[in-house]
Formats: sequence, C-alpha cells, structure tokens
Amino acid sequence: ELMVVMIIVGVLASLAIPNFIRTKERALDKEAQTALNLINAAERIYRVKENTYFPFGTSADQAAMNNALQLDLTSQSWQYGIQLASDTVFIATAVRNVASGNPWEREWWFGSASTPSLSCTDGTSTTACPPPW
Repeated sequence: ELMVVMIIVGVLASLAIPNFIRTKERALDKEAQTALNLINAAERIYRVKENTYFPFGTSADQAAMNNALQLDLTSQSWQYGIQLASDTVFIATAVRNVASGNPWEREWWFGSASTPSLSCTDGTSTTACPPPW
C-alpha cells in the first residue's frame, strides 16, 4: 500500500511542478513588463523636462537609470537598462538573471519609436516567448 501511495504522489508531483514553474515564470514576465511600462512613463516625463530621453547618446545601467529617472527598480530576477537613447527614441530592456542556456533565459524590451511596442526574445526567436499580456 505504501508503494501505491508513493507512486500516486510521484505522478501528482510530476504534473504539478511544471505547471508551478510556468506560472512563476509568467508572473516574472509580468514583473518585467510592468517595470518597462514604468520606465516608459518616467522617460516621457524626463523628455518633457530635458527635451531628450535619458541617457542621451549612450546607454545606462540600472543604477544610473534609477537615479536619473527617479525610479526604484530592484529585482533579483531581472536586470533593467536603457540603450540607444537619443532626443527622439529610447529602448528599455529587462534581461532575465539566469545562466546562459537556461530554458527560461529571455529579454524583454520596450521601444519608443513612432509605434511603441513590447517585445521578447529567448535568444533564438521571438515566438518562443509568451504573449505580452
């Protein structure tokens, strides 16, 4: 009887654990998407004040971005930054803090071009990432 119970528990665990991991990763994706939308709003406020996006002509790491845009983005799961800022465009990124080659490795980015968009890549294709919302 104990063997049957252990088999049942094993089968249930094999079904539950992958679903838990996927749900956790979806929640982490939402965290990144929300932070990128917050960066977008802060960049727009910065542009109204300074007539350019931060950082003009270069890129910025998370600490510089938090300081200049008056944000407090901290995460153990994501590294945030801004690339390719100019007076009319910026790209904000969220890179997942996992080992290279990890199946959950991914990067979200938000571009402020004429039609802003939120996109994702897992390093091989953009179709492997979950839908934005």
